[in-house]
Parts: sequence; structure tokens; C-alpha cells
Amino acid sequence: MDKKQRINQVRILNLAMLVNPLIIAGIAFYMKHYLSFQPPSEFYEVNEAMRIVQYFLYLSGLAVFFFIDGITHFLKKRIVKQNNLNSHIRFNIISMAILDYIGISGFVGFLISGNLTWVVVFCAISFFSRFRFVSRDASHPSKGTS
Repeated sequence: MDKKQRINQVRILNLAMLVNPLIIAGIAFYMKHYLSFQPPSEFYEVNEAMRIVQYFLYLSGLAVFFFIDGITHFLKKRIVKQNNLNSHIRFNIISMAILDYIGISGFVGFLISGNLTWVVVFCAISFFSRFRFVSRDASHPSKGTS
């Protein structure tokens, strides 16, 4: 398989991984509007453990968003080898999985509190944070994230 074809496959993979936050937000929207999902308020207002879990999810999702550049820079040093396309693929998949955590933490927070706005905002952050990986040229390690 030639290098250009593999690079196109990486781009297709990255585009396919853009859909994850949209699916999560769609599931939450469907649950809220068509299934009338709303956990009992005692579950997250009275239960102190659920309140702590909810705060942890909120803060950890935001921490990933704010520190994603540092995280990917650290990963890039450890994973990406010069002119090795497989290491670029691995780097992109791991980076997208880290960005998936933002949407997943929003969705779990939605399951705890029933707050649709929370999951939609976190999924939007996760979705738009992925664009730097979509246009990434895997044949040039200096392009894309730094």
C-alpha cells in the first residue's frame, strides 16, 4: 500500500471519529425529549457522593479541554517516530480518545443530573477540538498539533 493511500485512510479515520460527540449529544437529546429522562433530584442533590462525582466529571472534562495541547505534546514526543505512519495513526487515535473523554464526562454528568445543556456544551467542545487532527498531514510530523 503506498504512502498517499495510507494518509488518505488516516484522514478518513479522523473524519469518522468526528462523529463520536455528535452521537453522544444525539443520544442525550433523544433521552431527554422523547424518553423524558430526568433522574430524581434526591439522586444528585441529596446524595453527597454523586455530587462529588458530578464535580469531578465537570472539572476533569474541563481540565482535558484546557490542557489538551500539553497532553498531546507529551504524547507526540513519546509516540511519534520520524516518517513512521503507524505511529502517527496511533497518536491520532489516542488523541481522539482523550478528546472523547470530554463528551463522555458530559454524558455521565447528564445521566446524574439530567442537565442537557451540560452534555451539549461538552460534546460541542469535544467536536470542535478535533478539527486540528482531521486536517493533519501524517507524512509531515511538524504539521498538525505541536
